[in-house]
Amino acid sequence: MPGIPVTYTPLLTGVRTTSVAARRRRERAGNALVLTGAAVVLMALLVIPLFLGASILAWLPLPDGAWSRLGILFAGSAKAAICALVLAVPLGLAAAIFSAQFAAPGFRNWFKPGLEVLEAIPTVVLGLVAFATLAPWLKVNVVTLLALIVAMPALLLAAGFAFGGAFRRQAGWLPLWLVPTLFALVVAIVAVLSPHQTDAIVPRSPWNAVLVGLALGLAAIPMIFSVAEDALMQVPSTHLQAALALGATRWQAIRSIVLPAARPGLVAACALGASRCLGETMIVLMASGNTPIGDANPLAGLRSISAELALGLPEAAPPSGAYRMLMLAALVLFALTFALNLLAERARSHLRRARSAALP
Repeated sequence: MPGIPVTYTPLLTGVRTTSVAARRRRERAGNALVLTGAAVVLMALLVIPLFLGASILAWLPLPDGAWSRLGILFAGSAKAAICALVLAVPLGLAAAIFSAQFAAPGFRNWFKPGLEVLEAIPTVVLGLVAFATLAPWLKVNVVTLLALIVAMPALLLAAGFAFGGAFRRQAGWLPLWLVPTLFALVVAIVAVLSPHQTDAIVPRSPWNAVLVGLALGLAAIPMIFSVAEDALMQVPSTHLQAALALGATRWQAIRSIVLPAARPGLVAACALGASRCLGETMIVLMASGNTPIGDANPLAGLRSISAELALGLPEAAPPSGAYRMLMLAALVLFALTFALNLLAERARSHLRRARSAALP
């Protein structure tokens, strides 16, 4: 057309070609950066066991009794983790089931973030609370603790039957009724039993595996809850609705459909919780007493692998047998936590594949 210079067309084509080339260079640079980061992470994962293995093989023989001491450390780590998981797994999974299947949306919007925020509490603070407050109380109130362990589940079951009919529409807000009731029950049991304690059950030390389990279990609950709740939320709601339409109760549908479908995610939550408990240092260091005792009595002290590394490594010179023993303990701890995290990742991958297969 008259008045339109034909020389503009090659200029626009050149601009487009330049912008496409610049975008491709940015994409290549971004891909190179991502690959570099992935390579650094993989190299770090490979270098850690290689360094530990070289530290074990390159120096003097292990000192006498190193393997028996390593067995005591492994038993202490296992006892601390088991005591913590006894508390964390039931409470974490129960909270996840409630949040995913029973809680009202408004309640879930602040319940889940509020519980996950507990993971941000420094573990040294939990260890300090356990050391300064729970340890003196537990030394003379083991019977009270056992009574609480028996009474609180019984109260929850009774509340479920009592409130299930009258407050069915407000089931998502049921904890608001239970919190003051549980608090009153705890106060009543402590007030009645504490002045009448006997010496029937007395811990060997105020710092023992039960104390570690209480503090470490509280620290592991948020991780177990978060992973389990995500797994339960990924189960298609149509499965639950189909079971309810066929006449099943909500608990029957959850027990027979939701929990089996989310089992890989629940296994991953338990595995990550166990890894968290095995690798914890400060709570175990402050609440266990650090006594090298290898028995299974939960009222006795313990010493874990992580606590041994924190206490012994600053004093162990590299050419010594003690240094090699600590490197061997670190390698065992690395292998245990790596295996648990690998199990958790495989379980979560299985859940994602099952979720993808269920989608239309």
